Amino acid sequence: MSESKKNEFTIEGEFDSQSGITFTKIAVGAAVKFYGPIFKRMTSLYALEFESRMLNEKPPENIQGLEEVTDYITTNLGTYPRGHCSLIYGMFKAESKLQGFSGAGAKRAAYSSMKSILEITGILNKFVGTTDDAFESCKRASFIFEVTKIVIPMRLTRGEKNELNLIFHDCPYKDACISLVREKLSRLVGGWECVSLMFINSGVEIITKKIFDYKLDGFNEPDCRGRLWEI
Repeated sequence: MSESKKNEFTIEGEFDSQSGITFTKIAVGAAVKFYGPIFKRMTSLYALEFESRMLNEKPPENIQGLEEVTDYITTNLGTYPRGHCSLIYGMFKAESKLQGFSGAGAKRAAYSSMKSILEITGILNKFVGTTDDAFESCKRASFIFEVTKIVIPMRLTRGEKNELNLIFHDCPYKDACISLVREKLSRLVGGWECVSLMFINSGVEIITKKIFDYKLDGFNEPDCRGRLWEI
């Protein structure tokens, strides 16, 4: 195997919106512990508004609360198949409204969601601490995404000093991100938020037991480009 092939890796597969909804609900629950019950109410409101906008209809007045909103989103998956984006948008907008930017609570929520995925698949203890290398941790955990059907199509290349370069092809979260960018909802440290980078960052941190950060370098060009590095 050539050196370039050793330092490149591609992830492809299926993304199931129902699975995306399930794990996003776990993330919402984690964020509620950080912000309190108001976060769930705000997320539900903004998610309902986003879903209705994507369906080109008025938000139903008789739907309230996260469970009812989630049921509404699930019912409409045949019409809007990326309903998971509605919950993602709701989460990030709620966080931005509560503290003026996104990042802290959402990152913690993504970590909790990723840990739950590893626990559900029964491989948490099998992977944690098996490598301290960001690139290798992504390679070893790639089949987790396949099993749970939440694959984010991407190409990874190894950078220097435990840095990881990523290119996302047809990202399943792009609908939510386009709206967040349009509304100028960004991270505290500057730059646009990236759900995929946040999610991958959480998985790498759990497996390597190290702290990482990330940055979106290019958005919708038509691919998205980002970096992840050890702090």
